[in-house]
Amino acid sequence: MAAVIQRVFDVGILLYPGADLLDFAGPHGVLSHVSYNNNPVSPDRVFSIRFIAAHEDITASDPVTVKRHISIADASKELENFDILIVPGGPSPVISELVNSNGQEYQFIKAFINESKNDERILMSICSGAFILGSTGVLAGKTVTTHTMALDGLRATCQKATKDFGGGDTKVMKARYVDGGLTKSGMRIITSGGISCGFDATLYLASLKTSQSASNFAAMVLEYIAPV
Repeated sequence: MAAVIQRVFDVGILLYPGADLLDFAGPHGVLSHVSYNNNPVSPDRVFSIRFIAAHEDITASDPVTVKRHISIADASKELENFDILIVPGGPSPVISELVNSNGQEYQFIKAFINESKNDERILMSICSGAFILGSTGVLAGKTVTTHTMALDGLRATCQKATKDFGGGDTKVMKARYVDGGLTKSGMRIITSGGISCGFDATLYLASLKTSQSASNFAAMVLEYIAPV
């Protein structure tokens, strides 16, 4: 009998100066514990994870310096290979500068949104990363969330994007995470609440790409119990 080939999903986590540490380290930690064989000692990993950044060294919040795996320029050349893109949040001035400067990070997110692919891709924001997504117009007509203290700000961002790009109204709600469904191109949008909510959102993402039992096993290894 031929061996069953288990798919490995390519995940990009987009980093930028000032990105919140737990916003990207949390999802990375969760996905690294998801395996097909539920064996934490010798895992058959489901996800291949790479940090994408404009610079070799990125100083995140706190501050912690992280090395990228691949540059934005090189990641753009193999954009079709990425199944999942995770966009962490950061302080409001950092997010505003990233959007207003229309820099490499912002351009890469827009390119990922516009990349057509047969298989369902996932674009997921953590915390205030939703502001970056919202400013592109991709959240139009979706139900979304962000940090509890930033819900009104996200509404304003999405309203402006709707005026600029068109599309339906965005419903912003308080939640641990929200699956906003598919875009017209077949890309799934997931947004999470603040910081620790990224654990819940990522475990949900893992259940979509594997199974609920695999996601539950990863949560058990992490000794993580989602708040009720």
